[in-house]
Amino acid sequence: MLVHFNCLDKDPSMQVKRMQYLPAHLAWVEEKMVHIRVAGPLKISGEIMGSLYIIEADSTDQAKDILFSDPYYHAGIWASIDVQEFNAYAGSWVGGKNWPT
Repeated sequence: MLVHFNCLDKDPSMQVKRMQYLPAHLAWVEEKMVHIRVAGPLKISGEIMGSLYIIEADSTDQAKDILFSDPYYHAGIWASIDVQEFNAYAGSWVGGKNWPT
């Protein structure tokens, strides 16, 4: 299953903390790449204001366990984390259309 995480930073000052933890975060991304389908920073006017992840796991709980091992999570960068199951039904990243039958 796919699980979508929308992680919003506490405030713009978190950019400093993001940079401090970036090497550990990137090492974590490489370690968890088998589960990460899409990940990247969320931006407003070029400024990072959060992170987006789509993680593939056997359950929502397993996906949360993966995300909660991110150094950014442990650093307390995010003010909120919204979690939803996600179905990839269409788009170039999923090979066109994949409508449910």
